[in-house]
Amino acid sequence: MISPRSLRNVKGAPKESRPFVNLFKLDFPDNPPKRIRLPKDIPELLKLATEVLGLKRPAKQIFDSDDNPITDINLIEPKMNLYISCAAPVVDNFDDNVYKSRLPRHNNNTLKKLPTMKPPTPKARRDDAPQHQAIAASSYTVKENMRNAILSLYASLTPDHKAALPCSDEIEKLMRDTQQFLIEDSLLTQFIGPSTVISNTPLGQKTTQWMLEKFKGLTIDKCQFVITGPSQSGKSTLLSIATSLFYQKLQVSSETDNYLFCPINWLMQQICLEDFQKLFALIITTTVNMIRTTHMELIPIINTLHQWFLSLVSSNALLPLPAPVLHFPGFPCDIVSQIGRKLHECWVQKQLKAFLTETMNFPNNMARAFQYKGVVYVFDHFDASGYAIKPVDHFESSDEEPVSLSELICNAISDTPYFVASQSDPDFFQIFSLEDYRHLTTEHLITDQFEKELFVQQAQLVVDYKMCRGCPAYCAQFIRICEMAEAALKDAAVKSQYSRLRSRVDISRNELIQHEFVRFCMLLGAADTDGNFDEERMNSLLSQPEVTVKVR
Repeated sequence: MISPRSLRNVKGAPKESRPFVNLFKLDFPDNPPKRIRLPKDIPELLKLATEVLGLKRPAKQIFDSDDNPITDINLIEPKMNLYISCAAPVVDNFDDNVYKSRLPRHNNNTLKKLPTMKPPTPKARRDDAPQHQAIAASSYTVKENMRNAILSLYASLTPDHKAALPCSDEIEKLMRDTQQFLIEDSLLTQFIGPSTVISNTPLGQKTTQWMLEKFKGLTIDKCQFVITGPSQSGKSTLLSIATSLFYQKLQVSSETDNYLFCPINWLMQQICLEDFQKLFALIITTTVNMIRTTHMELIPIINTLHQWFLSLVSSNALLPLPAPVLHFPGFPCDIVSQIGRKLHECWVQKQLKAFLTETMNFPNNMARAFQYKGVVYVFDHFDASGYAIKPVDHFESSDEEPVSLSELICNAISDTPYFVASQSDPDFFQIFSLEDYRHLTTEHLITDQFEKELFVQQAQLVVDYKMCRGCPAYCAQFIRICEMAEAALKDAAVKSQYSRLRSRVDISRNELIQHEFVRFCMLLGAADTDGNFDEERMNSLLSQPEVTVKVR
């Protein structure tokens, strides 16, 4: 019979017969080894090594004397030196198709594989994505796009449908207000607008009343005005007022939809005159934008039509009208195609004069295509267009003579209403060849009297209201300088005339008044015909380091 004590000895016999091995810390191989009996498997050996060596972290790897990892207990020989490491084994999961390190092979085992980024899950495409992309790419705001969509739909309805709408009056008013805004905005974009010193002042009201008298008894076709006067005397202001009153005249007679406006400031667009494509784009863009103002039903296709016209000088082959334009109800496809074909043929055949003639007549041709009664041309600084265009660049191989641009413009506007303002009168009358027009001048426009006068003691110079020669801008500037001088005297920090102390604010005000006064005198001197601003007086004024302008 086997007792429990003898059974215990039998079970322990195999363990005592196991070989001894020596354990070392991998990081401290010179320390004395720990001698233990070899367990039956690797996990038990790692657990035992952690306890025997007093490791602070669990043992993870076993190496031999040659730094080779041992993963099988059967590979361990008796009295073998084993080196224990707490570091986790490096798992090499690199594939052949993945980037491999260029470092030496012995460093590869210490590198970790970068985590792979999972591509985001694509979202389902919205059905209205194209519409939202078009809105984002549009230069108009969401409010403007909504307004344009409403007006475009309303304009495409028949008169019976419009009358049946419960909000027909409100939409009709919105359309008229939008059209007026677009006309005014086109003028302001070309810097054709009233001066700030004249607008919303009694002088501005008198100028408007004076211009209103000039319209009395005139039919629309007889409104052909030329505005001249000294430099910066209010010609652009008078041009803006005349155009606004003319548009109001069209509104009263319900003729706003029958006339196509074409506003251009030639001084502002002077850079376009030396480049044929820029000049062509200027006329095309201005005309198409103005057609959009009166034909709002064309808003969905107006940009496509604009791009087609611009392609006439950028493509060697004549492209057909785009499908949206071609299938648009009521669009004059045949006439517009003929206009585009003529422009393209003149461009391809390098006929300089014919191309410029067709370009300048483009507003008239489009007006006939859309059955307008005429075109209303609004030109500011007309003499800036006095260019003799030579056949260069694209037309370099042409043997034609230089073409006068101003002559072509005069021929285009001869039979239509127009408002033309000059920049320099002598240059203007040299290039403006039309004769049947109504001449307006800014001189002697204001007939009121103003008792105050400006006096500069240092230069012994006196400027009174009569020297402004009745020009609205000069009169407004004179009144403004008087108000500035009186306000500076009233608000002076030290009011005693015997004190030499002056604050920085008083000095700054006096410098501003001096600058405005000198500029005003130079304008009057350039337009002076009575000898009030001779060379001696102007030199005396400009030579003074500081002057004091007084009102008396």
